[in-house]
Amino acid sequence: MNKKLNTVFFLIGATAMNLAILLLLSSMLGLIMGFIYRMLGIDSRGLSLLAVLIVLIGSIAGTFFLYSRIIRWIVKRWNLGSYIEPLFRPQRRKGY
Repeated sequence: MNKKLNTVFFLIGATAMNLAILLLLSSMLGLIMGFIYRMLGIDSRGLSLLAVLIVLIGSIAGTFFLYSRIIRWIVKRWNLGSYIEPLFRPQRRKGY
């Protein structure tokens, strides 16, 4: 296999992992928030909307943090830098 095909497979796998982490974190935060609501007996629509926003933003931020750490570890652990092609290359500047 060539580097471009390896890169495509890596991106597909990484995207699937990213979505799985997002679903896992959002469901965990949702369950925790639901448990807190039941424990405190909160029955407000405004606070429910705030809780949903906290769950969404928290899960996105947590996913970004975990995904970047895991991908960095995977690339370093299996030395994938030599098997996949960089997505963004520095562009050469033309003289002015």
